[in-house]
Amino acid sequence: MNIVSVSWGDHLVFGEADGRLETEEAVARRMRAWRDELGATALHWRALRERIPGRFSSGRGYRHPSLTAARSLGWDDFAVVPALAHDAGLEAWLYVTLFDEGWPLPPPRVRAVSYHNAMHGRHVAWQSDLTRAHPEWVVVDRSGRRRQWGVVSCAYPAARRAFIRRWLALLAPTRFDGLFVCLRSQSRPADQADQFGHNRPVRAAFRERYGIDPGIRDFDRQAWRDLCGESLTTLLAELREALAVHGRTLGIGVARGDVLGPPLGNTTLCWREWVRRGLIDQFVVGQNSSQCPSMWHQLWPMHRGTGYVQNYLDGTGLPPLAAHLRDAYGPAIGGTATRLYVARQWHPRCTAEERELGAIPGVAGLVFSSFRHDNPNAIARGDWTAGRVRGSGLRRRPVSAGPRVY
Repeated sequence: MNIVSVSWGDHLVFGEADGRLETEEAVARRMRAWRDELGATALHWRALRERIPGRFSSGRGYRHPSLTAARSLGWDDFAVVPALAHDAGLEAWLYVTLFDEGWPLPPPRVRAVSYHNAMHGRHVAWQSDLTRAHPEWVVVDRSGRRRQWGVVSCAYPAARRAFIRRWLALLAPTRFDGLFVCLRSQSRPADQADQFGHNRPVRAAFRERYGIDPGIRDFDRQAWRDLCGESLTTLLAELREALAVHGRTLGIGVARGDVLGPPLGNTTLCWREWVRRGLIDQFVVGQNSSQCPSMWHQLWPMHRGTGYVQNYLDGTGLPPLAAHLRDAYGPAIGGTATRLYVARQWHPRCTAEERELGAIPGVAGLVFSSFRHDNPNAIARGDWTAGRVRGSGLRRRPVSAGPRVY
């Protein structure tokens, strides 16, 4: 009962032959391959950036790859993909993100030393209209002056409602079986794990509960982390209720451990409560925000951050994966309505290891990257530039203007 995670934008821009997923027929053929070769019973189809209202921007001579990824296609993936998946005997889940709202394009002097990815994300940017209209929703540091762009605080009821409205609007006209909310983020990592999340609603709630304003006095950091985590649980409960009205199921993908982890911080993941309350149907652990799941390029390579109580990048505070599944996740999730999956998009294929993980009680299956399975030649080259790159952030276009906004 494995899952295939499909980053369609990567396929369209950097894939080859059927691995581009450019036609309905190619998608149908690859779905059958995922089912037969990877043991998939479900897929997560990631929505393109163009589905989310926002603004693309680029430095002089560059174009954002998402701008051209699906412009020439004559078919609607939201209409076609669920139908093809069901014909192949697969569940189809719409893949969306919560903490990945993008950022303004930094000036050249900043991009010279600090960038998302040197290959395709150094001179281009995207930011959602939601955070452009409501920058106050973006998580801030203790001073209230510095923001972690792309990451919204769930402590704002209006922000939670905005996300739920967005996702329901995407789902409503489709035949997707459920919504998969991924907590990965491509935002610049925090310098210190407890740096962000000091937004006004959190400060007010902390002051009401503990009698201390964490913006001006020393405070119990673990209590603050737990309080931040409560707002994420509230979002899931509200989303669960909204999806149930439409007969849709809910899945979530998280880093391994009890905190959000890099690049976001030490906010508590109340996953045991989610399972106990029946808030999630599908639970994927082992997500990695610091590495591209398609080509494994490192994101924000010059920024990693410190102070994490659990850190999946260096193993701080975490047991080995198999032991973690046996001793924590399996006992808490086994026998419940929640299905537990283990993300393997960031690991070399190893039949023996995959068999061991899949046999652990409580584990329903593994999650694989469709791009890595479908594009072995691109993977073998180790870069995207040698392939058929159309409109990538590295490709020059003949313009003479400065930074452009699309």
